[in-house]
Amino acid sequence: MVTGAGITMIVLGSLITLLGLFVLIAGVFVGGAANQINVSTPGFNGLAGAFAGVIIVIALIFLAFGILDIVAGANVLGGRSWARITGIVVAAIFGLLSLPGLFNGNNGGGGPIFGLILVAANAFVIWALATTGSWFAARTR
Repeated sequence: MVTGAGITMIVLGSLITLLGLFVLIAGVFVGGAANQINVSTPGFNGLAGAFAGVIIVIALIFLAFGILDIVAGANVLGGRSWARITGIVVAAIFGLLSLPGLFNGNNGGGGPIFGLILVAANAFVIWALATTGSWFAARTR
């Protein structure tokens, strides 16, 4: 179960990191487009730049959590107890953030099926890591 949880964490972390990279690229393009806009409306360039800044900050948060999930997943495979705790916390955060996807409706992009897969994967990670504490305790001796 620990191996499955570690691999699931690495896969989910990789997907989240890729999503963060895509959002970061989008934010950079929006920021670049904001600099090219020559509109006579006062303050429009500032709003577009602020929007690009928010997108970039969100992308950096996704990147940080994705990389943290990958590192914790790799260390879970090595039997590190700090990685077990980190994995439970990160999976709980991602599981809670995935819950609105269950009620997305049929708006494309997988809808509730994709949300259900994300919630189930994070629930598996939490369950697997929470119930295997003795395995981690035996590895540290």
